[in-house]
Amino acid sequence: MASKVRSGLKLLIIAVLFLIITTAAAYVITKNILVDDPEQQAKKQYITYPLGDYLTNLADRGYVKISIVCLLSDKKTEKEMQQKEYEIKDGVYAILRSKTYDSLKDSKGMEVLKKELKDMINKVVDNGKVEEVYFTSIIVN
Repeated sequence: MASKVRSGLKLLIIAVLFLIITTAAAYVITKNILVDDPEQQAKKQYITYPLGDYLTNLADRGYVKISIVCLLSDKKTEKEMQQKEYEIKDGVYAILRSKTYDSLKDSKGMEVLKKELKDMINKVVDNGKVEEVYFTSIIVN
């Protein structure tokens, strides 16, 4: 009887040790390999760039008035956006004028518009990247 208790106790100790070791290994792997270094993320500073206000007719009816701010990857991108601002603004107007009232009336349409604007600007900008496009005000009528 005593030997059964001892073997059960040994088995329990081995199971607990195995659990502790696997938990520690999972923590180390997650902390060091899978997750980005928080210090590097803190050092990465994004630049906001106001692209301006736009008011234009839609393709079918009504109009859209929108204010756009871009989140840029670095200062080089900001300088290039300043140099190519007229090309970027022309592209923004072209995209906005191609939209219909129904395509912009809901949040899905706005997300599609954000993606189209981001893709267009990233094609125009050679160095750097637009990380995100934000709308600070939107009127669709």
